[in-house]
Amino acid sequence: MRLAQQALLAAVVLPVALTAQLKTPTDWKWRQDSPAPLSPNSKMEPGSWVFVQMPPGWHVTTGPGVLLYPTTDGEASGNFSIEADIFLFPESSAEEYGVFLGGQDIEGSATPAYVAFVLRADGHAAILRRVEGQTTALADWQKHEAILVKKEKETAKNVLRVDVDPVNITMTVNGAKVLTIPRAAVETDGRFGFRVGRDVNLHVSTLNVTRKLAPAPVKKEA
Repeated sequence: MRLAQQALLAAVVLPVALTAQLKTPTDWKWRQDSPAPLSPNSKMEPGSWVFVQMPPGWHVTTGPGVLLYPTTDGEASGNFSIEADIFLFPESSAEEYGVFLGGQDIEGSATPAYVAFVLRADGHAAILRRVEGQTTALADWQKHEAILVKKEKETAKNVLRVDVDPVNITMTVNGAKVLTIPRAAVETDGRFGFRVGRDVNLHVSTLNVTRKLAPAPVKKEA
């Protein structure tokens, strides 16, 4: 097991007295696929789910699938990048996990719209658009050798990055380009955050959002 994974496991497997002190971050909100009570700390009760701040980062154990998003500085527009270091734990299901962007109507009674850049425990990746209650694959599930697969007794760390430029949206995992779609195909401005499917147990140690200010290079005419 890698040293980074060992350190993270040591941070997650805490004494009961300490886990009780872990709290849900007050500067984040969420929207579940179906209702389930939130556990008051990191101990998951039957039928509940967990979302706690656990430095470095956050720990999430879902029941139903969920969107998680920051309330402060939680929107991105223009040309930008989102990068997250995600540790998937062995007891997770085969459901998706990753980031979303372009979120609209995430709060309230309206049907949310967003684009999710997600992985699965079996080493597959996809780009999924959710609009009016329907999910469409903009890039269907594809296996890629750069994506670390979840093993029976080990966590799988994947660094997921999404780059939005004037022409394309590119998804890379662990530094390798995995999927690309045209920018014109989707709305990218809006809320961003994490998309986590049903019964997934993970830890996110890093979430960075970078706005790109430099103009794109101009192509010369042939």
